[in-house]
Amino acid sequence: MYTLYVVATPIGNLEDITYRAVRILQEVSLILAEDTRHSRLLMEHYEIRTPMESYHDFNKEEVTPKYVEYLKTQGDIAIVSDAGTPGIADPAFNLVRECVREGIAVRSIPGACAMINALVSSGLPTDRFRFENFSPKKSAQRLHLLEKLKSSADSTLIFYASPHNLVKFIDEIRQVFGEIPIALMRELTKKFEEHLVETPTKLLEHYKNREPKGEYVLLFHPQGKGGL
Repeated sequence: MYTLYVVATPIGNLEDITYRAVRILQEVSLILAEDTRHSRLLMEHYEIRTPMESYHDFNKEEVTPKYVEYLKTQGDIAIVSDAGTPGIADPAFNLVRECVREGIAVRSIPGACAMINALVSSGLPTDRFRFENFSPKKSAQRLHLLEKLKSSADSTLIFYASPHNLVKFIDEIRQVFGEIPIALMRELTKKFEEHLVETPTKLLEHYKNREPKGEYVLLFHPQGKGGL
């Protein structure tokens, strides 16, 4: 059998990739990418000519058996996400799980991860943290989740946040937790990287005349620890 490599790629700045990651991407027989058009920019930058195919949320169930068989009989595969570490809020988990079940070796090639980048620069407690992925789309569901977390969570909470419901989500955090510090990170590692650590009221004031743009990492501690 061959090996599945879970390869972390940059979350913005193309320099944030390891020598080992580049070598693995050059040496494997096949690369699986969420969006081949997006990943091709990285491959071209580092002159990586390895064949590449799509592996995403809409085809993962159908094609996973094919790639498990490939790993058993044909060669090594590297899987990459659009940005950061595969398997964190993306479909790579499905292939990794099946490989583990089938006894196929899985090796993680470490590198950038947006939630870790945000956590260590937030000033919030890092000894215990909990990743909650994207918040629910509906306000009632978000409020229900926040109330549940208020009674059960005792660690720094990390969310990926869409610009479409960011302002509402901040206001809902204020409703449930009050004026606790919230860390809000945007465009991590890029030229216009933005770090905001403020109370909900000040963040809402900040976005009163600004439209949120891009993907955000939002962090807070339910007991209001750290931050300001």
